[in-house]
Amino acid sequence: YDRLIAICWPLRYSTINTNLRILLIIAGIWSLVILLEIFPVIFAARLPYCSSREVQSCCCEHGPVYKLACTDISYPRQLATAKTLTALLGPFTFIIFTYMIVVVAVTRIASISQRWNPFHTSLTHLLLVLLYYIPLTLAYILGNLRLVQNVDLFTATLTLSVTLPPMLNPIIY
Repeated sequence: YDRLIAICWPLRYSTINTNLRILLIIAGIWSLVILLEIFPVIFAARLPYCSSREVQSCCCEHGPVYKLACTDISYPRQLATAKTLTALLGPFTFIIFTYMIVVVAVTRIASISQRWNPFHTSLTHLLLVLLYYIPLTLAYILGNLRLVQNVDLFTATLTLSVTLPPMLNPIIY
């Protein structure tokens, strides 16, 4: 969002991105995240558990907790899957859409030398976004389709997709 405003409307940047507007965006995102996360927790708290209480995951996920329940978990799993895909694909789609707008705006710049700076900054950020979202989304989709049966492989993929992009951040930038 910030890059979109900075590149497409550079002269209006300070009037568009006011402190109040940024605060409202942050508050809205936090509210949405809390609402998205509270429903799987409520469903998990209401399930009866009669088997092991050992969760087979290194991350705070609802799926492995649901597996421990001794009742039908199809509805909570479907809701949780929809929530997860919304939380992953929503921001990813927004980022890709804003970058398409940025690319169109940058290609309208007359000088090729002036195009390099916005492209370079945007490309490095987009690379990190792709390094984060693609493995994470694939891991969740493959896990939900039960194509990845090995819990250790699933855990390793999730762990790498969450830790690798921040580690590469200083190198890429």
